Amino acid sequence: MSTNVYAFEISKPFSESQKELFLHQIPLDRQERVRSYVREEDAIRSLCGSLLIKYILWKELQITKFNLNYNKYGKPSIAEFPNFHYNLSHSHNWIVCATNNKEVGIDIEKIKEIDLGIAERFFTSAEFDDIKKMPTLNDKLTRFYEFWTMKEAFIKNLGKGLSVPLNSFCIRQENNLYVTNDKSSKLYYFKQPLIDTGYKLAVCTQQEILDINIKYIDIKDFNILL
Repeated sequence: MSTNVYAFEISKPFSESQKELFLHQIPLDRQERVRSYVREEDAIRSLCGSLLIKYILWKELQITKFNLNYNKYGKPSIAEFPNFHYNLSHSHNWIVCATNNKEVGIDIEKIKEIDLGIAERFFTSAEFDDIKKMPTLNDKLTRFYEFWTMKEAFIKNLGKGLSVPLNSFCIRQENNLYVTNDKSSKLYYFKQPLIDTGYKLAVCTQQEILDINIKYIDIKDFNILL
C-alpha cells in the first residue's frame, strides 16, 4: 500500500440540517463527543474528522461498519483490518489523515508567531542550533514548524502519546532525507508534502516514503456515506 494523505478543508460552516444528517453517519460514541463540545467550531472539526475516517475506510477497504481497538495510550486501529494503519491530525481549517500498511503518524500545524524559546526547552540542542542558523525570523519560524510537525508525527507513529519527550530523539538529515531512530535504534523516515503555504505538515513511517498521494476531499464526497 502506498502512503496516502487525505486533506479536508473546513471552508464554510455546516447548516444545522447538514450537521444532524452527517452526525447519524458516525458511531454513537463519536456523536456524543461531537455534541459535548461547547464551541461550534470544535464540534464541526470533530464531526469532520470522524466523517473523513469513515470515508477513507469506505474508499480503501470498502467497509462502512467496523470496530475500533485502542492501545493503552489511546491510539485507534481497525479491529477487522489489523494491517491497515491510519492517523489523523487537524489544525485550524485543515483536517488530514494518512494511511499506510505500516504504522504511520501525521501532524499539521498552522504557522504562527511563537516564542522560539520553546525549541530551546523541548528540542535537542542540534535541532535548536539548526533553527538559530536560519537568516530571518520567518525562516526560523518555518524551520521550527518543520521540526515540530516531524517530531509530533514520529510520536504519533509510535502511538505512545506524551510518554515520549520531544527532546528524547533527534531528527537529522541523511542522504537528503529526514530520519530519526527510536530507543531500539529502528529507523523512521519523514516526508513533508505541501497542502497550504500557511501550514506545515509531516508524515512519518517505518519505511522510506518514495511518494505521497495527496487527495483533497470536499464535503460533497461525504454524501456517499448517506
